[in-house]
Amino acid sequence: MAQVIRRLHLSRRTFLRGAGASLALPWLDAMTPGLGTAPKPPLRTAFLFLPNGVNMSDWTPQQSGRGYDLPSSLDPLSNIREDLLVLSRLAIDGGRAHGDGPGDHARSAGSYLTCAHPRKTGGADIHCGISVDQVISQAIGKKTRFPSLELGMEAGRSAGNCDSGYSCAYSSNISWRTPTTPVAKEVDPKALFARLFGDPDSLKTAAAQAARQREIVSILDVTLTDARSLRGRLDRADQAKLDQYLTAIREIELRIEKGKKADGGKPIPEGLLDRVSGTGSYLDQLRVTYELMTLAFQADLTRTITFMIGNAGSNRSYRWIDVPQGHHSLSHHGNKPEKLSMISKINRFQVEEFARFIGRMKKIEDGPGNLLDHSLVCLGSGLGDGNRHDHMNLPMLLAGHGNGTVRTGRHLVFPKNTPMANLYLTLIRANGLRRQGFADSTSPLKLS
Repeated sequence: MAQVIRRLHLSRRTFLRGAGASLALPWLDAMTPGLGTAPKPPLRTAFLFLPNGVNMSDWTPQQSGRGYDLPSSLDPLSNIREDLLVLSRLAIDGGRAHGDGPGDHARSAGSYLTCAHPRKTGGADIHCGISVDQVISQAIGKKTRFPSLELGMEAGRSAGNCDSGYSCAYSSNISWRTPTTPVAKEVDPKALFARLFGDPDSLKTAAAQAARQREIVSILDVTLTDARSLRGRLDRADQAKLDQYLTAIREIELRIEKGKKADGGKPIPEGLLDRVSGTGSYLDQLRVTYELMTLAFQADLTRTITFMIGNAGSNRSYRWIDVPQGHHSLSHHGNKPEKLSMISKINRFQVEEFARFIGRMKKIEDGPGNLLDHSLVCLGSGLGDGNRHDHMNLPMLLAGHGNGTVRTGRHLVFPKNTPMANLYLTLIRANGLRRQGFADSTSPLKLS
C-alpha cells in the first residue's frame, strides 16, 4: 500500500519563536491551502522621496511610450526597465507659494504625499494634509504587525524654523497621519532591525552579554531551534526559501555590527554612537535600509513604507562619487554646466541604488510570482528643477506590477499640470479602497 504523504499547511501568520523572541516568516508554499486556490498575494506600496529635485534634462526620456531611450541619470534602470514606468509632467499645486513667498524646499516635502499646501508657520500650529501612505495604512494596516513604516536617512527637528518661516516638521517628514500630525521616521538601521525582528541584546542575561562581549549576538540564535524544527517539515523548495530569508537577516546583522566599528575593527568609543545616526557610511546605511524594507515586505510585516532618502533642502555632499559640494547648494545651479553635471551624478547614484533595491525585490519568490509583481514603488521628488523651484513638472518613477494593475515598460507623458494626486488615487484604488478622490485629484491615471 502506497504511503500517503500529508502536506504541511502553515498559517500566513506563523512566527518562529524562542526565548521571548519571534520572527515572521516569508511566503512559503506550505501556506497555500491544501485544497483550492492560493490566496491573492497582498499588495505592497512604497513611496521614496528625493530632496532638491533633479537635473531634468538628464532625467527625462526624449521619446514617450515603449522603446524610449534611457537618459544618463536613468541608465542604471536598463536591467529593470520592463518592470517600471517613467512618469512625466505630474504636478503638485500644493507645493507652490500661493502668496507665501519662499520656502519651496519645505513645501516640496510637506506636499509630496499630501498634495496639500502646508501652512507657513514656524510654531506649533502646523497644518498640511493626510498623506497617501496613511490613507492606505489606515485602511489595511491592521492586517500586518506594523500598519506602516516611516524611514529616512537623516534625522530632523520636529519644531523650529528650517526654511524661510516654515516649520522643520515639513522639511523632515513626508508621512502625515492627520493634517496636524506628521509621523516621525526611523533613521537608525539598528533600531529598525530591532523593531522588525527583536533586539538581540535584550534577550540575553547580563552574564551572557559579558561572556559574549566580543561576539555578534543574533536574533536568529534564539529562534534557531524553532527554525530547525520547521525546516525539517518543509519540502525542498520551502527549505530553500527559508534558508535564503534567514541568511539575509544574518547578513544584515553582520553589516550593521561591522558599521559600528571604527578603523582597525576596534569598537567605537563609548558615547560616540549616541552622536552617530545610522550605521557606518551613508552608502552602507542606505543599502541596509533598502534590505530591511525588502525583508519587511517579504515577511508581510507591513504593506506600506515611506522613505526619505534625504530631508528637504539636504546639503549632504557625495564625496565617494566625486561630488564634494553640498547637494542643496548645487541645486541652485544657475544653469552652470559644472553644477548641473554634479546634480546628474547625484541623481544617477540615487537611481543606481533604487535599481539595486528593485532588482532584489524581483529575485524574491512571493506566492505565484515575485515580490515586485505584488508591489508598487514610487521614487520621485517634490521639486523638478531645484534651481527654478518647479513644482509643476516633477520626476517620478513607478516600479512594480501591482498584482497586474500596471502595464510597465513605458514612458508616459501626461498633459501639463496633471495632478500628482491622480497617481496617488490610482495607487489607493489598487489597494482595494473605494475612494472617489484624493486631495486635488481629478481622475485616476490609466496605467494598465
